[in-house]
Amino acid sequence: MLEPSSPTHRRIALVCMTPRPDAQELGELLLPSYGIRRIHAALLGDPDLADASVRLFDRRTADIEAYVADILDFEPDLVGFSIYVWSAPAMIAVARALRARRPSLAIVFGGPSARSAFFDLEPYRPAHAYLDAVVEGDGEEIICEIARLPQLDRAAWERVRGLTLPTATGWLRTERRPPITALDRIASPYAHGLMPQGGVAYLESFRGCPLSCRFCEWGTKENSKASFSADYIARELDAFRTLEAPAVFLLDAGLNLNIGAFRNLRLANQRSGFLKETLLWAEIYPSIVRDEHLAFIEEIGTAYLGVGMQSMDPAVLRLHDRPSDSPRFEAAVRALARVTNIELQIIAVLPGDTPEGFFRTLDYALSLPASVRVYHCLVLPDALLTRSRPEWNVRFDPHALTMRSCEGWSEDAVARTRAELRRRALAAGGKAGEFWWAFPRQPERVTQARASWRQAAAR
Repeated sequence: MLEPSSPTHRRIALVCMTPRPDAQELGELLLPSYGIRRIHAALLGDPDLADASVRLFDRRTADIEAYVADILDFEPDLVGFSIYVWSAPAMIAVARALRARRPSLAIVFGGPSARSAFFDLEPYRPAHAYLDAVVEGDGEEIICEIARLPQLDRAAWERVRGLTLPTATGWLRTERRPPITALDRIASPYAHGLMPQGGVAYLESFRGCPLSCRFCEWGTKENSKASFSADYIARELDAFRTLEAPAVFLLDAGLNLNIGAFRNLRLANQRSGFLKETLLWAEIYPSIVRDEHLAFIEEIGTAYLGVGMQSMDPAVLRLHDRPSDSPRFEAAVRALARVTNIELQIIAVLPGDTPEGFFRTLDYALSLPASVRVYHCLVLPDALLTRSRPEWNVRFDPHALTMRSCEGWSEDAVARTRAELRRRALAAGGKAGEFWWAFPRQPERVTQARASWRQAAAR
């Protein structure tokens, strides 16, 4: 058995599985994993870990034995996994195999799907058999504290704030760790040379979300007012130019959901100018679009904005704690459509909706000057997995987390809706994936759905 190394010479394996892009949707764009490289940068930027060895393992396919062989060959004493919906089953299988081969190996999980409620799902129980700790929030500072521990044992884990620890009978949460508020102290993977040349660039201007919609796991209200400075963002943009990024994906919950962060982003781009040279992908919340947002979009010239609509039914939105402002929605969509390309995003199989209500929403969305994308509802950690209502009778696939049935939707209705979406999308010249359907912008027309929306708004 390998002896554990000292903190200053610790060997740390970081593990993820980047999915191959859907060529039907994104062509040949390179979309590298970003969150795990944030963790990598944090470790590299910690002076107390200057002599530690850190290596990223990302095979991009679920080859469990190859992952295990590569990781064990590195001889780590700490392994950190970053998991998302698409990678969780494979990464958990890798962790189980590592624990079987090296029982003393310290294993920690983080990422959007790393939540105790997720590990409690039947395919992934019991968590204590293959992991030591879960990070359920920002991971950059906590991973460094873990890596500096003199010993990687249970007593040490319990002294680290912000961890969720598995036991044979449930979960133990250590003392609460406040979110990172001084965001500029978070190390950049671009500054550390960890991002590949020619890949899509990822940008954050703030974290969390001031909203708390039940179907969304974007973040929490707790830290949504903090922002990265204009200087930090400008350095990121300059690094994107050096790497010849073909596009920039804004990771924020919305371009306009944190006014301070937005203004820092706008100022940073005025200094750097890179967003005028590439394509910006971002989400924008329609009901609070201001003139300064429209002016920024015109300044950068090329953007593709996702507009979260989800449903046209105010009652459905209220069920999911989604604020709605029907009178402003259509005006905002038209204002945005005059200055850039927008995509209306709606969700099929939302609890409390019905197939009939969903198709009214789709018809209304298709009547507006925008392309439309439909997503199959997912039962995500920090969202419907833990914030669903009991009366919704949610049933879902524990591997893909796709909704199978719920209030308003039988399994047969779900199957029929999926088939109809595929038929309509392809007939309209759009595209269909496994859990998404895309419709190109249609010639504008007045529809019954639009009339229904306006009647609902008037009420």
